[in-house]
Amino acid sequence: EKQGANGIEGRLTADQLNSATACIFAAEVAIKESERFNGIPALSVPVAEPIRHAEALIQQALTLKRSDETRTVQQDTQPVKSVKTELKQALLSGISFAVPLIVAGGTVLAVAVLLSQIFGLQDLFNEENSWLWMYRKLGGGLLGILMVPVLAAYTAYSLADKPALAPGFAAGLAANMIGSGFLGAVVGGLIAGYLMRWVKNHLRLSSKFNGFLTFYLYPVLGTLGAGSLMLFVVGEPVAWINNSLTAWLNGLSGSNALLLGAILGFMCSFDLGGPVNKAAYAFCLGAMANGVYGPYAIFASVKMVSAFTVTASTMLAPRLFKEFEIETGKSTWLLGLAGITEGAIPMAIEDPLRVIGSFVLGSMVTGAIVGAMNIGLSTPGAGIFSLFLLHDNGAGGVMAAIGWFGAALVGAAISTAILLIWRRHAVKHGNYLTDGVMP
Repeated sequence: EKQGANGIEGRLTADQLNSATACIFAAEVAIKESERFNGIPALSVPVAEPIRHAEALIQQALTLKRSDETRTVQQDTQPVKSVKTELKQALLSGISFAVPLIVAGGTVLAVAVLLSQIFGLQDLFNEENSWLWMYRKLGGGLLGILMVPVLAAYTAYSLADKPALAPGFAAGLAANMIGSGFLGAVVGGLIAGYLMRWVKNHLRLSSKFNGFLTFYLYPVLGTLGAGSLMLFVVGEPVAWINNSLTAWLNGLSGSNALLLGAILGFMCSFDLGGPVNKAAYAFCLGAMANGVYGPYAIFASVKMVSAFTVTASTMLAPRLFKEFEIETGKSTWLLGLAGITEGAIPMAIEDPLRVIGSFVLGSMVTGAIVGAMNIGLSTPGAGIFSLFLLHDNGAGGVMAAIGWFGAALVGAAISTAILLIWRRHAVKHGNYLTDGVMP
């Protein structure tokens, strides 16, 4: 069963769950409808773990014992999450719900801007209630109005389920009101989530009042509590931190911009969609929410490096790679153009030190180049089409596009050269076995 951006796909049936010996949760976010798995011995692991150690995980899961009561698990048998894991899952859950809004809003807004520029419709773009102005407001509303409340609400939802949704939305709206942006959404979501968890655990009424508790007390108390805390206690300090970070990002230039680009490049390619990559992504989205578009331009360019490296290296020296790596390389470049880093994971798992090391070095160069060029991007998820949506900041649209895509090619070339040197040395000295013969 897959639980991702499209919801639950390939949903397991009741018969399958009732006959299951064990289940393995490979997830970085909270499991939806986890109560369906109550009573089944469960093993929770990181996303990439089944790819690395599938057989070992299955054997480990099979050793777990089912609860004596069919389909029921006692509270003390539930796995206890660390605070760090819980916070990470809450943030990633919130981001996963906010990303479609960000992509849709950014794309609609970018299309409106492009139409106004290509066809000379600037007057229509600024004319209130015109069709182009409507699209501009639609895209801007998704980004500027809805994104923060949605992020806060579903961060809270990850911690305390549906009772936390209304308080989470309230905390996000409060974050918008005081200008604390993305950071305020995260803090507000955590406040609402933990507050509602506490309320659920300590506010108990007779079963006759369950409806009143669920549909009235929870949302009202949670909204008042989370909203008040954001508006009058923590909101202003968070807004100050958020504004200070925005001012610092806007003031980056020269070596500071190079350093930021290199750091984001390292984080993006270090685990290819894992927690470190997601942390960089969250930082870039937060900067974008505050009107700072440089970090996401860096991130979007760097995302292509690992995929291009896999394709280029397997094409240039196929004898240094196994058959599955060569097959992977044939299509990975397409994933790179779409901004998807996960296509490089199979090769990285096979030879992590050399592959990830080469990815990171090239990506740091790419990030530094884009950072130094002061290019911006306000449309997430556009992939190669970002070429037409870049903020050139005075450099000119063509030069910005050449620099942005060229930086990815330069980084990929560096990563490819390093990977081929390291892999050739490893094969030559018997530290890596391929399906072919060393030339």
